[in-house]
Formats: sequence, structure tokens, C-alpha cells
Amino acid sequence: MNLIFKKMKQIILSLFALGLFSFSNAQTNEKSLLTIQKQGVFAVGGTVVEAEGTYNPNNPKTEGQTLHVDHATVQYQIPADARKLPLIFWHGYGQTARTWQTTADGREGFQTIFLRKNYPVYLIDQPRRGQGGRSPQETTIPATPNEQYWLGMFRIAKGDDYMSNVQFDKSPETLNQFYRQISPDLGTIDFEVNTDAVSALFDKIGNGILVTHSHSGGQGWTTAIKNENIKAIVSYEPGSGFVFPEGEAPSAMESAGGTLEAVSVSKADFLKLTKIPIIIYYGDFIPETPSEFYGTDNWRTRLAMAKLFVATINKYGGDAKVVHLPEIGIKGNTHFPMSDLNNKEIAKLMADWLTEKGLDKTSNSETSMEEEIKTLSKAKWQWMADKNVDSLSNLFHKKAKFVHMGGTWGTERELQVIKSGGIWYKKADVHNVSVEIFGNTAIIWNEITLLAVVGNNEVSNRFMVTEVYQKNGNDWKLTNLTFSKLL
Repeated sequence: MNLIFKKMKQIILSLFALGLFSFSNAQTNEKSLLTIQKQGVFAVGGTVVEAEGTYNPNNPKTEGQTLHVDHATVQYQIPADARKLPLIFWHGYGQTARTWQTTADGREGFQTIFLRKNYPVYLIDQPRRGQGGRSPQETTIPATPNEQYWLGMFRIAKGDDYMSNVQFDKSPETLNQFYRQISPDLGTIDFEVNTDAVSALFDKIGNGILVTHSHSGGQGWTTAIKNENIKAIVSYEPGSGFVFPEGEAPSAMESAGGTLEAVSVSKADFLKLTKIPIIIYYGDFIPETPSEFYGTDNWRTRLAMAKLFVATINKYGGDAKVVHLPEIGIKGNTHFPMSDLNNKEIAKLMADWLTEKGLDKTSNSETSMEEEIKTLSKAKWQWMADKNVDSLSNLFHKKAKFVHMGGTWGTERELQVIKSGGIWYKKADVHNVSVEIFGNTAIIWNEITLLAVVGNNEVSNRFMVTEVYQKNGNDWKLTNLTFSKLL
């Protein structure tokens, strides 16, 4: 016990010192130089079209030539003292990586803001858009004037009238710059092509956090189903593509902007989204009841669908949340919170959430693993209190052992005991935590006060709980849980 608490003291002092250092850095960071350790651009994903025949360089025709198509183009920057998990930013409809760069009124965008927070940053131009470039399809790019329509769809203005107290600079040059970042498609939008390319990006760079906007929101869920290297999703105003397990999709929703339909996927695929934390943000000017203006009313149904999506993820033991900014006192945001006048405040919300979820760690892998185990152990106590056997069955190894004061048994009986209420782990107050990592094995010691209901009797006891986890692929599995009563 003394050795455990000695180690705990060392951990607490180290974290306290780190906290002071981080606070000091935060005060000077905005005025300091930004040091980039590495940067570059590359293409990822895509296919190659090959024309039949043999190429003759002395008489060049189509025969035997190739056409590289359907790749994403990715710009990246890695700052000095980079955090472990990079942020991968994916633009929305009619947009490119420009969304995340300098704002239309010339301020720092999310690219620079999060580089200053020491996150590696990757900016995507999806296939057939911007630098994503070439498509296998011949296409015609329309030149139809439509910019005011999009200004309404993005909840910036209705006609010539800006939204009341909108977080958008109203100078003519800002509007000029905003319009000029709209980009056409160089072929039909193909979700399969797009998600394959972004999945290939995560294959190339490894683990990371996907940040989507608008039209890429739905594609983001699909990409996370395809690729387990996506460790979290932050989604700004997803507009479509909300996925639900087969048989659980809600009915289509009608608005002045059209019909919004859910997408059904297999339950096995949907459950992959319960393995990662997800947060969704929506801005202002979204009505609670139907209205005639397409620009605001279509977001009413999208917000409603997002809430159903999140509720379904959480029903199956996931960790998802919708934040409607006006409900937390942040008002005036458009469809582009990342570039609105208060984008630093919006960025802080995201940064705080990343910290809360343990996603802001440095490259020290052992420290990161310790935090991951602590987070998982904390979640386990909540699942036990909620009798959430679905999440617990995913966590418990099928051959795990559970050592109680009254006996020892395996996974099947433990799950049955929890489900039936034979032992209700009503509330676990954790006082001290210590973790040791041995390769792919982690041992965590929790000193807790457990309020439990056993046989209709409510009892409270202090325990030292020993938990043993083993890494199974990318997941930790609980192999042993032992309760030792403290006097």
C-alpha cells in the first residue's frame, strides 16, 4: 500500500508540474513564433486508368497512356514538440482545405490555431475537388450565379440582410474572400471514392483524430467504420449521411430545404462507432419549429437527426454528444464555426474536449497507455453501475476471472450477476489510482469506496481493486478483477 501511494504522489506531482508548464505556455503562445518541424504535400488513394494499346512517343495518342484519378491531396504540418495524435481536417460541400486555413477576414484559422496547440495538422482536398484534381469522368462545370443561395444555406444572411448579431465580418472584402473559396466538383461526388481515399490516408499515417465539416460529416462515420485508426471524430454541422443499425433508422424528415433520410448499416458496423468518442457541434439560427426559409429550416432536421444518431450510439455503450452552441451561451455562429469571429472560442471547446477524452497526449507511448487504461477503468465502473452488459461483454475477456469476497467465477456468471441485479455496483468512488504497464499487459490498482446492493441490502465497503488488462489487437480486454477489502 505505501509503495502504491508513493508512486501516486510522484504521478500527481509530475502532472501538477506539467499543468503549470502548459498554463505558462498558453499565456505566451499566441505571441511566439510557430516552429514547424516537418511539412509537405502528397496524394493518397485513387486508381489508374490504362488505355489499351502501346504508347508511341513519336506519335503520341491515347493508346497505352495512363490517367491517375480519384486521389485525395493532403497538406500536412508537424510542429515541434508535437502531440501524439494528429488532427485530420476534412472540408464540406463546395469547399476545400481552404476552410481550415486563414479566415475570410484574415485571422488565423483552425490549421494555425491547432498547430500552436502542438497538434500535427493534415488538411484534405477530397477526390474530384480542389487539388484532389482529376476524375475518370468527363464533366461540365456550370457557371450559374448562385452565391447568395449559399450565403442563405450557410446561415450567414437572408438575401441582403445578415443574421442578427452574426459572428461574421460584414466588410465587402471579407464577403469577396468568402465567395472565392467556393470550389466546384471536377466529377460526380462519390462517397465510396472519397471514404476509400481518406481511409487510405489513415492507413498511411496511422492513428489520428478526424475533424469533419458539413458534407464530410456523414462520410466521416463511414470512414471510421472502414478504418480503426480513426480514434475520435469531431464533426462541425454534419448535414447528411447519419448511420443507424438496420431496423433502427428513423423516418425521413421534411424541411423547407428538402428531405433528410437516415442511412442503414449492419449492426456490427454501427457498433464500431461506439468504440471511439464523437462530438458534434451546431451553430446558431436553427429554428425549433418548421419555418419557410430553406437556409435555416433544413438545419432544424439535421440537428434533430444528429440527436437521434448520438442517442443510438450511446444506447449501445458509446460516447457521443451533440453540442448546440446557443444552448451553452455561445451565440451568432454560422455554418462555419471554425472561421467565425469567435473561432478561438470554438477551438478552445474542441481542445478542452480532446483533453477530457485523453486525446491530447504527447508521443510518450507508455504515458498514453496509462491514461487510456485509467479512462477505460473509469468507464467500466459506470457501465457496471448502469448494468450495461453490452459494453461490459465487449470489455471482458471470455476467460476472465472475477474474485469477490463471496467467491470466484468467470465472465458469463459476472455478466449475469450484473444484469440480474444480484450485485448492483451502484456507485464506486475512486480515491487513488496506480497503473503499471508490462508490454501488452496493464495492471491498475483502484482504491475505492463501493456502494453496492447485494440481496436487497445496501452496503458500503472500501476495497483495493486489482484489474488486469491485456491488449488484444487495438482493444484492451479485462482478464482479471479482484476485490480486496480494506480495514
